[in-house]
Amino acid sequence: MDLSSYVDRVSRIVSDPAVLRSRLEEYGNILENLLKKYSEVVPLSDKVTYIFVGDLHGNIDDLKKVLRHFSEDRLRSGDLKLVFLGDYVDRGNNQLEVLITLLELKVEYTESVILLKGNHEGVDVVEPSPHDFPEELISRYLISEGLRIYEAIVDKVFKKLPLAAYLRDHFLALHGGLPTATFRKAQDLKSYLLGSQFKPLRDIIVEVLWNDPIESNDEAYPSPRGAGMLFGRPITEWVTKTFNVKLIVRGHEPCARGYKFNHGNRVITLFSRIGPPYYNSTGAFLEIDTTEENWYRFVRSAQSFRFIRPDT
Repeated sequence: MDLSSYVDRVSRIVSDPAVLRSRLEEYGNILENLLKKYSEVVPLSDKVTYIFVGDLHGNIDDLKKVLRHFSEDRLRSGDLKLVFLGDYVDRGNNQLEVLITLLELKVEYTESVILLKGNHEGVDVVEPSPHDFPEELISRYLISEGLRIYEAIVDKVFKKLPLAAYLRDHFLALHGGLPTATFRKAQDLKSYLLGSQFKPLRDIIVEVLWNDPIESNDEAYPSPRGAGMLFGRPITEWVTKTFNVKLIVRGHEPCARGYKFNHGNRVITLFSRIGPPYYNSTGAFLEIDTTEENWYRFVRSAQSFRFIRPDT
């Protein structure tokens, strides 16, 4: 059975606030234990096929199109891992269904499904705009229950999502972009991404969630988003060399074709939903088979992408 069947399982959960609150407790316990085990930077293993999925923003149909490609057996075997790059909520018509589907997959395949935090889940750091997820919950459950559920989601889910995933000699995955404040100042990856190995610093987290690449030989510029920075080619060159990665995998930006390259094909942006308010006619997700020695060549030649279209 393919993984799209999980989409159909969530209706029972979201239709009953008591059931939903109970499931949120379970999600929170699992995520908290994983955060204690791995911290905010999840270490990954090689000899595995990785699927990277970009922003979904509440589009359940496009999530279903992605999941339809993969079987439960393959995910259960451990030779396939799904990495979601964040931005599960806001703007779409089925924000809660998208989020709960992914969390149900996380419960079932805890080590094989990685859910990273996007800037739209980083509401305790900088609240994005628009942030209409609370309004969706209020429209479903009325004000008191809707806000209660929203607060539970922020506390038990959003705050406990990791910021990045890393496989040495292969890739670094995060939602937004590479921090500029710790550029050439950190000796290890966790300090670079978090500001400290032991306690994440807010300003650095903002950059991880909000930064965007820019085709420039300058290091950085302020972002027009009002949060984060634009990082130039020197940042990417230093990170890939210092921390031994070939590719930075990120989401955060709409892409007309569902993906785009920056910085000499060393930064790849994925956007996996289609339609308004972005009006991109194609979404994409990325497959990297780390058993294949030349996987990076396949990515650079755009042979590793799968596409999401309205008629699929």
